[in-house]
Formats: sequence, structure tokens, C-alpha cells
Amino acid sequence: RLLALRLLLPIAARRAAAVITVSRHARQELIRVLKIPPEKVHVIHEAPPTHIRPVTDPATLARIQRKYRLPRQFILYVGTIEPRKNLHRLVRAVGQLHQNGRQPHLILAGPNGWLINGSLEKEIENCGLDDYVRYLGYVPQNDLAGIYSSATLFAFPSLYEGFGLPPLEAMTCGLPVLTSRESSMAEICQSAAWLVDPCDESDIAHGLDCLLGQPDLQADLRQKGFERVQTFSWDRVAAETAEVYQKALENDE
Repeated sequence: RLLALRLLLPIAARRAAAVITVSRHARQELIRVLKIPPEKVHVIHEAPPTHIRPVTDPATLARIQRKYRLPRQFILYVGTIEPRKNLHRLVRAVGQLHQNGRQPHLILAGPNGWLINGSLEKEIENCGLDDYVRYLGYVPQNDLAGIYSSATLFAFPSLYEGFGLPPLEAMTCGLPVLTSRESSMAEICQSAAWLVDPCDESDIAHGLDCLLGQPDLQADLRQKGFERVQTFSWDRVAAETAEVYQKALENDE
């Protein structure tokens, strides 16, 4: 099936009246890899899921914190556990903070992806973080907003994303966000997140240290995040998608 997809996708994309993708970065990749005429490729940003909202009810937060044994303060990552998410460097960055006297916890929430070989667990052990880094595995959607709302900050130093919803989910729940300046992340988050070089664990550590140590900076990014996430909506996605379809139909007549 994968071979068929690789063979048929370029043909289908070039024959299509229009191609919709989710970021300018993804658009550039489609044009470069599949040789699609640029005028046929349209960018329509996604939006956060409508069920992700800040959780402020103390009883609900307490239930979530008990259920997942969450520490009082922690750095949160949400997403699949796989190499492109750059979690090895995130763990080493947290290890640097511990060496310098700061001792944050890191919570990893999400299912295993591809190429899981035990190396991340070994990295955690090598950094002496067995008591400070914990996997939650897959988290049901009705608990996810409560976990976001319990965290201190959100870290997402991914090497490659077509779009990247988790940072917007975190912003929706009022978290300051640290993410990669590569692929689509700078486009999606803009100045509402602390952007780092994902290949430089010291840069990741510096960003985490600044966010953990500066409440005013946290508050500033929370506010910018709230404002940024308001620019994404599924109503707009629907309207822009309908417009692309309408133009494609008109051009096909």
C-alpha cells in the first residue's frame, strides 16, 4: 500500500485541479518533491480541536493530577514518541538544567510511533533522570485538556512537522510554549512561542531555563498564545476550503 501511494500520489497531485495543504512549509515541500505547479497548491491552516479548552475547575484538575500522578510543576510534551519529535535532545536539555541546579520534571504524553527501540529510556537513564521523566502513554481526549492545564510550560522541539497542532492546543490552555524554529513551527506560532534551534540541546536548555525562571516571560507568552490561537478557527477552514473547491470547479468548466 505504501509503494502504491508513493507511485500514485505524484500523479494524482499533478492531475488535480487544486491541492490543499496545511502550511506554507508543507506547500514548499509539495512543490519541491512532487513537482506540482505552485499556483495549484493552496495553504489552509488547521485549527485546534474544539474540545481542547482551559480547565479551571479545581476538582477536575485535582482528579487529573491524582489519576496521572502529576508533579506540582512540570514541563509537558504531547505527541507521538518517535525520532522526528526530537525527544532525545529534549531529555538532554532537561539533564543540563539538572546539572545547573534546576530540577524540573518532564511528562511525555502520547502513544509510541515508529522506530521505538528503547534508546530514549537509555537516554533518560544516562542523564540520571529516571525520577524526573515519565511516560503517560496515550491519554484519552477527555483528559488531555486537564493535563495541559496542569503543566508549567509546553516543550515541542520537533525536527519536522507539516503543521503541528500540540503547540496551539497548549496555547489554548494557557501554557507558555517552547518549540522549534524549523519546518512549520515558526510559521504557526510566530512570536507567541520561544523558538529554539532543535539541533542544539543547549539552546533548548537555555529556553527552558528562561521560561522556568521568569514568571513575567511566562505571562507574556501566555497572553501572546491566547491571541495567536484566536486566528485559527474551523469556520475559517471550512470557508477557505469551500472557496478552493469553487474555484477548481469554475476552472474545470
